[in-house]
Parts: sequence; structure tokens; C-alpha cells
Amino acid sequence: MYKYSFDCSDIDKLRDYFRSQLDPNGSSDKIYFPPEIGEGYLLYYKISPEVFLFINNYKANADIEYIRKPCEEKDIILHFRKYALDHQLQKNHIVSKYSYSYTPGNMRCMDARQGEQIFIPKGAEVKSVMIVLKKSYTKPYFMKNNDLAERLDSYIRHSHQDINKFYLSYKQSNLFDQIAQPNINKIENYLYYIARGIRLLETFWKDVLRWGSDSNPFNINCGQVGSIYRVSDYLKNNLREPFLGVDQLAAMANMSRTNFFSMFKEIHDQTPLEFFNNKKLEISYNMIIGEGLSIKEVMNALNYSNSSKFRKAFFNKFDIYPDVN
Repeated sequence: MYKYSFDCSDIDKLRDYFRSQLDPNGSSDKIYFPPEIGEGYLLYYKISPEVFLFINNYKANADIEYIRKPCEEKDIILHFRKYALDHQLQKNHIVSKYSYSYTPGNMRCMDARQGEQIFIPKGAEVKSVMIVLKKSYTKPYFMKNNDLAERLDSYIRHSHQDINKFYLSYKQSNLFDQIAQPNINKIENYLYYIARGIRLLETFWKDVLRWGSDSNPFNINCGQVGSIYRVSDYLKNNLREPFLGVDQLAAMANMSRTNFFSMFKEIHDQTPLEFFNNKKLEISYNMIIGEGLSIKEVMNALNYSNSSKFRKAFFNKFDIYPDVN
């Protein structure tokens, strides 16, 4: 097992530490794992002197143990992720073990004064975004609004106690994917990550402000969220088949039609039919623009029957008409 011990008080020291442990000869922003330890990389950026951004994107090729030592100051750690951890809360630290159970994505909010011991087994896939807020960043907020400090403390407690009821919203999920799983065909640099990290941070503050209301994220049933994602995965994998209909999709999710429809729209920001049609158009774009297939070939492959409707929908989404050749 490979063991790493660190704290989050200084991003420059943290970057230097993992560079020395994993990639001492590296020169890019990405700190790559040696193949015997993992496949992938770590990224560390300073959004400001008071806000740090960490990105994990790797598959473990060996058992790994991380020991995050407690900080003296009450810094806040936001841990967005799309993998599961089983937690045990002990007196002065958290014990977290990687879990292979399904998760649609969630976020923990931690007081950095509480340390953590994390176990990542061989074969685990870790994709996460961590934002560290220094005490000097949060203090002005709390001096102006004591209620906000109380909300954040409650948020920290509940993000562990009710972790299975807390999921990434549509906007958070999209920003997470752009940060942790960027499009490799784009030119990515630190401004790309920092801009999206700031937007992700904004969603956190909005969630804190919603705390205690009917719409707060801890009221959501994570099991049903998982069912919604399984249905959306089914739709993405069956774009060449006719749309099943909301009733059948709701039955697949084992939910009422009304609950399924409203939750699907909340999570994906579109109805099931809009989601299905948009995914079909995205695939058709790749087939036409990327692979050079004709409209007829694409229509046959994706079960389109009306060429004029297809061309109009394509134009409405991409602002170009598909090549008729």
C-alpha cells in the first residue's frame, strides 16, 4: 500500500509534496501518477490566495491510503465527487473507505480542523473536485451575517450525516464534468479550470442559503436520484430505438409518473423527451461533422423518419444545417 500524509493549509506545499512523491521530473500543470500506482493525474490551482482548487482524475493501480492531517484554522473543504465513500465519524477525524456502490454524485462539506483517513483500493476510479476556503475568505461573510455561519455549520454536519440524500444539481454536475472530465479536444489551461471552479463555488453558497427551506438538497431521496440517472443512461444507450414514453420510463424507475417527470426535469434541466432528442442530435452531429456520414445514413441509423424536421431541429440546436450530400 502507498501512503501519503498531508494537510490543505498551503497549496504550494501540497503541490510540491505530491510532485516529489509521484512525478518529480514532470513540468506540466498535471502531476501524473507512475503506472505502478495509478493511471491519471492530480491538478492544483490557486483561484486566489484564499481559495484553492484540487482536481483528482485517476484509476488506482495499487492500494492507496491518504492521511489528511487537521489544520489549526477553521478552513472549509468542499469535496465534489462522483464516486462513493463509506464514512465513520470518530472524535477527531473521519475514516473514509472507497465504495463500489452507485452514486449520481454528491458533495461533502468539511471543517479542515477535523482530519481524515481515506482508503482507495486497487482498481478504484477517483474523479473529484475539491475547493478549499481559507478562514480569511469565509470570516468576512460571517462577520456580516451570523445566520450564515450557523447555516454553514449545519451544512457541514448534515453533509456527513445525510450524505446519501445529497446529490449534485444539474449545474453542479455539468461543471464537475467540465473540470474533472474535460474535453481533451479543447485547449485547456488554468483559466479554464479556475473559471469553472469559481462557478462551482457559487452553487455551494446558493445551497447554503437554501438550507432549511423546502428545496434544500438534503431533502432529496438519493435512491430516486440514482433511478433517474439509470433511466437517463438507458435513454443514452438506446438512441436508435423509439422513445419509450414517460409512463414506461417512470415504471422503469419504480416511481410515480408525476414524481419521475418533475425530478427528471430538476436533475437534467429538461424533460425526458427533450433529453432523448437532444442526445440524438448530439450523436447525429458527431456522425455528420466528425465522421462525414450523409443525412440519409444518420437518419437510418438513428431512426429519424422526416428529413425536413430533422434538418430544422439540427439547425435550431447547432445553428447550422447538416450537409445534404
